[in-house]
Amino acid sequence: MVGMRSAGTPSRVLALLLLAALVSSSCAILGAASVAAPDAPATEPLADGSAVEPSPVAQALPAVVPLAAPVYRTLRVFVASETLQQVVVLEGAPGKEFAVVTRIPVGALPHQMAASPDGRWVAVNNRAGESTSIIDPVTMKEIARLRVGKSPHGIAWSADARTLFVAHERETYIARFEAGTWKPLPPLVVGVPQHVLTIASSRPNEMLFTVTNSGVPDHLRAVDLTTGQVTDFKVQDVHDAYYTPDQSEIWSSSSGFIGKPSDRMVIYDPATRAIKAEIHLGPGRYPFHTMKEDQDGAFLLADKSIMLLSDHAGPSLLWVDWKARSVVGETRLGQQPFHTTYDPEGARLLTTTNADGMVNVISVATRQVVQKIAVPFPHGIVSIGVP
Repeated sequence: MVGMRSAGTPSRVLALLLLAALVSSSCAILGAASVAAPDAPATEPLADGSAVEPSPVAQALPAVVPLAAPVYRTLRVFVASETLQQVVVLEGAPGKEFAVVTRIPVGALPHQMAASPDGRWVAVNNRAGESTSIIDPVTMKEIARLRVGKSPHGIAWSADARTLFVAHERETYIARFEAGTWKPLPPLVVGVPQHVLTIASSRPNEMLFTVTNSGVPDHLRAVDLTTGQVTDFKVQDVHDAYYTPDQSEIWSSSSGFIGKPSDRMVIYDPATRAIKAEIHLGPGRYPFHTMKEDQDGAFLLADKSIMLLSDHAGPSLLWVDWKARSVVGETRLGQQPFHTTYDPEGARLLTTTNADGMVNVISVATRQVVQKIAVPFPHGIVSIGVP
């Protein structure tokens, strides 16, 4: 059995079960600005100039429940291509190679992506376009373009798939939208610019966000999604933060600048927010991102003893025994690996490498690259199963 979280209306459940670096870095903070949350309309015309029509499914989205096993004929993979201003769509049946099936025009510099946990939507932040594109994974079309603040970067869905969150590198609030209608909800005013977002199913009312490469102290924080209260972790120099596969710990990577690698990882207790350990993965390592719930696709690895980390310095995908705090395997990749999604039917991982313009398909059994698909400057990647 694979780790999977998915739900939806009965018809949709069966149907969906599921340019170059900015300034000095592909993930460098662009600068902070204290800007009030917007009250302007939150949608823009689509790429073809047509108006946005609210989806009829927004009124009563069901709760997300675990299902016994994935059921799909093909896996549909969505990849943000920064220079093309498109989301490139791949498809691959179990045991078959992936191929490009279409390209979806979106806004300027599509960057980080998130798939809703019920499989209904794919969202991508247009980092240089002050917008977030919403894609219907069945029709493979942009159905809404949400107006957000400056430099949208981090993105996540609530565990019940009702709310989309968008973080900004140059605003002091986190935007929220109602899934389906795409109406803006009251923003979370957090007082600092944000880089990435993380929500765990074990702590659905709390969202982590990082304050990367900023002059303010405490670069990892948590916001209560019910009260809006922000709590700081007493730690500096944080790039990304994520839970271990069993959600018993939080790990954070450091730096965030391509030209300033760091092998430092800090480990925290989620309940007390206390630092449990600070480790170093060794010279020549630069851990960046891992797969996250409510972001990187509908499926996660069943083996919860392994945490996958993209390693910019390797460059590689690291297989980490997080309990032992050690690297137990390495898949060599092209330059600047970023995000990863999982194909459980085919037992494959797909990881983007930005600088060499590839989506790398990796066998879980052998940990070797079995296919490469050219996508110019790929960054975010998500997957959804289609019957």
